[in-house]
Amino acid sequence: MANIIMGCDLNSTASDQQTLKKIGKILENAGHSVELLSVGPNFVQSAMQQSSTKGKIAIYLVNGADLQTYRDFHDGITQGYYHAKYAYFGLQGWITPSTCSCNGAKTAKLKRAHDDQSPVSYTAALVGMTTAEVCEKYKKAIAYACGSSAEELGNNLVKVIGGGSNSDGSGSSASTIKNAMKEVLYGWNGDVECYLRDDTIYINKIRDPTSAKLQLVEDVNVFMEGISITDIDPNTPNKLIVKWHNNKFIIKDDARIKRFGEVSKTITSSNKTEKDAVDFAYHEWNKLLKDSGRKLECKIDGGPEWRIGQWVRVYIPSFNLNGYMYLTKVSHDDNLDWKVNVTLEDWPPDLGTKPAEKAKTTEEATDSDSSSEDTKDSETETEEE
Repeated sequence: MANIIMGCDLNSTASDQQTLKKIGKILENAGHSVELLSVGPNFVQSAMQQSSTKGKIAIYLVNGADLQTYRDFHDGITQGYYHAKYAYFGLQGWITPSTCSCNGAKTAKLKRAHDDQSPVSYTAALVGMTTAEVCEKYKKAIAYACGSSAEELGNNLVKVIGGGSNSDGSGSSASTIKNAMKEVLYGWNGDVECYLRDDTIYINKIRDPTSAKLQLVEDVNVFMEGISITDIDPNTPNKLIVKWHNNKFIIKDDARIKRFGEVSKTITSSNKTEKDAVDFAYHEWNKLLKDSGRKLECKIDGGPEWRIGQWVRVYIPSFNLNGYMYLTKVSHDDNLDWKVNVTLEDWPPDLGTKPAEKAKTTEEATDSDSSSEDTKDSETETEEE
């Protein structure tokens, strides 16, 4: 868990101290180590200038949105004159709902503060942006959490930083709920993802792998020492034949065919248009990787944006990896720098099958409304039968 320093901007000294203590307790219950700073402006910045805060996370509880402070925290952390490795702004929405509520953080267009003594050019590019937009722009160094009470803000900080749940439910209960939901979702196996992140269970239609915003690139952000790869199952189909009316579409992976020999599968599409049939073909092709068994485990130079349930563009030529993989496990190392242990697989985890159908193998797939999914290093051919 993280080592945290936390301060609070001045509103009412007595209530500010109570807020600090309440949120600090929530963070400690989630497994973090928390050092509370004095109430008032600049105490967090002064603390971050001390070498003793190297590798720690800074939290600044604020009752207003200040563009100069946002940029100062970003520049200080990225340029090294602040020693903290990351900073979170805790927006006290119960004090200033116009800009610090969860809605205000996303909608209120920010102006230069009346007491901002920095050069106008320092924040000119940020004027008119919301807190959410500024934090997205500066996400390598800062982020925010919001709340309408100290308890809600504390729990939301736990969600963005990580840590155990502060609810009455235990992790095992969440796991049981997840397994029960997987039983219900088996009918959409390969089309739906289900994962537990912090204390929230997410269910989504599986997105197009090419929507990936994260990249894992050899000699850029992946530590090659200790990398572990489980090779793809040779029996994974490397050629898919999709019959559509009097035509057929063929998608194949020549590299895998060369390695293992041809392993083909044939399915039928009843889509009305050729475009829909091709989209269906690619979606089914990608779903074949669900049982490929390929797994990548490594340590990367990353940040809090690396979380389970995301697609990653992977390029590690030393291990013949060039395509898209799905984050199934993420563990942050909070010692000094953002070193992240990750596990990636070819497709979101299997949701299980209906008990009565476990021994049944189905070769014919039926159409769905799934959108097209693209796959690297594959080829499509259309033939007349």
